[in-house]
Amino acid sequence: MGDPVEIEIAKEYSAYPAGRDDADGPFNGSRFRRDFLLPRYRLAVENGVDLVVSLDGVMSFGSSFLEEAFGGLVRKESVKKDDLKNRLKIVIGRPGNARYQTAIDRYINQA
Repeated sequence: MGDPVEIEIAKEYSAYPAGRDDADGPFNGSRFRRDFLLPRYRLAVENGVDLVVSLDGVMSFGSSFLEEAFGGLVRKESVKKDDLKNRLKIVIGRPGNARYQTAIDRYINQA
């Protein structure tokens, strides 16, 4: 197994991601899913490695952003829930971000 595929949201996308879709602003969950999360997930699958998503440096997340990005992988992109749950590794950074990991897990499970 090779190196994991990584995404550092604050550095590559925004320290202030918010909203569900394009009408909600430029750093929304739909755009993050389309342009970052889905392509990197597919690369991780292709290479048989984990997808590591770092929340470090992000100031906050809205529930609509997280649900659209992570739950949307299952709902809209036909990603298999079990594979996503096994492959996705969340790096929370600061302890206060643990609640976002819990939310991501919940949105994937509910999708």
